[in-house]
Amino acid sequence: MRAVNILHLHSTFSPGGKAARCVRLINAFGATARHTIASSMDGAYGAQSGIASGIDYEIAQNPPPLTGGPSVQRYEAIAAYMRRFDLVLTYDWGAIDGVMAKRVSSKGMPPVVHHEDGFDADEADGLKPQRNLYRRFALTKADALVVPSQTLEGIALKTWKQPRDRVHRIATGVDTALYAKKPDPKAIPGFKRKPGEVVIGTLAGLYAVKDLPMLVRAVGGLSGKVRLVIVGEGPERQTILDTAERM
Repeated sequence: MRAVNILHLHSTFSPGGKAARCVRLINAFGATARHTIASSMDGAYGAQSGIASGIDYEIAQNPPPLTGGPSVQRYEAIAAYMRRFDLVLTYDWGAIDGVMAKRVSSKGMPPVVHHEDGFDADEADGLKPQRNLYRRFALTKADALVVPSQTLEGIALKTWKQPRDRVHRIATGVDTALYAKKPDPKAIPGFKRKPGEVVIGTLAGLYAVKDLPMLVRAVGGLSGKVRLVIVGEGPERQTILDTAERM
């Protein structure tokens, strides 16, 4: 049987919760699929380090721009690219134009499943009305919409007016079997645990909405042998480092 050819369109494929779930999905497909990954942020592909050896995948070379002002020409270019694949998976606002491309040019298009995992700082205090309208219009051509929480499920149904049978809430699971064995001491490059120390860790995209400097300040106020480990990439990296330097 021929492997399913899947395109993943991301706002960013830097390490974080959304990318980690995508990596687990890619690994779960095993040899039954081959994957092409595109990010709207240039060079933001750090999460690929979690893809298991032997998985057939590639980083998209010169894909059409996934972000920009509304443009039928750009949507048609994205649609033409998407037609090369058997299935397209889009992730968050930064890749919503993949869904809009199917809305504008639907003939011969593969199934498109859109995922919404949360919101960036610009929508943390409330959703933007113009984005709500854009999502409602684009998502009419999505074959499914996947969300991880009841809050996002409610937004999809009530604010974005999506049909009940199109919205699928799939909560982020925890593989408890991983905790039954000792951790790999080399899992985090450059990190070596010292005897007797308490390690506090987080895996997250380094974005302002995460407020990781607050975590740095909180851990900095603890007594004893405590170390904070932050794994991720993003524009707030230097701000986090500066906060740690001031502690």
